[in-house]
Amino acid sequence: MMITPAEAIAELDRTLDETGETIILRRYTAPTGSPRPKTEVQIPAFVRPLEAEELAGDIDSMFSNVIISPTYVAAFLPIVKGDKIVIDGKERNVEVPKRYKMRGVLVRMKLMIGG
Repeated sequence: MMITPAEAIAELDRTLDETGETIILRRYTAPTGSPRPKTEVQIPAFVRPLEAEELAGDIDSMFSNVIISPTYVAAFLPIVKGDKIVIDGKERNVEVPKRYKMRGVLVRMKLMIGG
């Protein structure tokens, strides 16, 4: 039996709600300011260290992967390099945003973050 994109998103949402951690997705809306203007949202996510085979070049063990659902971030799409993720009060940079689609529908995002 084939799973639909809606079912894939619903399953990810359930799993994130049950076992994910709360992070902040942040986008600055101006280059300067005090405080610097921004838009942000708290969302559930999976945060994992990179696997050994993902470490290369300038990418080191200080980088992490963050899995998020499109359900919680519609106003931020597309998430781009330079957006921010706040984990445990520490702001980190989105370096490589990857989008996963099923039948043309965005079903999850994997963000490599550093900083």
